[in-house]
Amino acid sequence: MVADDHTFVRVGLKELINKDPGLTVVAEAKNGQELLEILAHKKCDVIVMDISMPEMDGVATIKELSEKFKGIKVLILSMLKDYPHFKEVMAHGASGYMVKDDAPDQLVSAIKTILRGKKYVSPLVTTMLADREMRSLDAAVPSLEILTKREKQILAMIAKSMLNKNIATKLKISIRTVEHHRANLTDKLGFKDTASLVKYALAKGLA
Repeated sequence: MVADDHTFVRVGLKELINKDPGLTVVAEAKNGQELLEILAHKKCDVIVMDISMPEMDGVATIKELSEKFKGIKVLILSMLKDYPHFKEVMAHGASGYMVKDDAPDQLVSAIKTILRGKKYVSPLVTTMLADREMRSLDAAVPSLEILTKREKQILAMIAKSMLNKNIATKLKISIRTVEHHRANLTDKLGFKDTASLVKYALAKGLA
């Protein structure tokens, strides 16, 4: 079954799906409420459904489906590529997520993938998730901006495996001062050992 509030979209989806000899669109709905009413008297294996629909949207519909029609698989086809919508519908039982910017020939492939019991995620959504993860990792790593010029110098020397006494000699400061700066580095960066400090310094290009 296909569910989308735009007639033009539903017609296009039906044509794409019906071209494959192993698939047939048995019904269509313009919103989630109509979809649930149809399911009361008509069976299907997969629902290709939009998220943004009037009266009853895709998020509310998939919650109902997961409770009342557990055997039916759902492929979301939406304009939305944001993480919250993706997370919500997948958490409530969607088997796949495509976006309307995907190539049309991906639709049948996605349907057959979820019919085999696997999950399908659009390459565009996968890229979005990867970008989000990278931003999350970057945010989790402290910036060099929180360090003083002297702390950066000492961190670079630590990354070169220099001992405290050698750092002190090089910078013409006391060993106690070097130890004080090392303590500040571990506090500011949240690292508990020298190996972590070295790894951070290398990642930031200090050594």
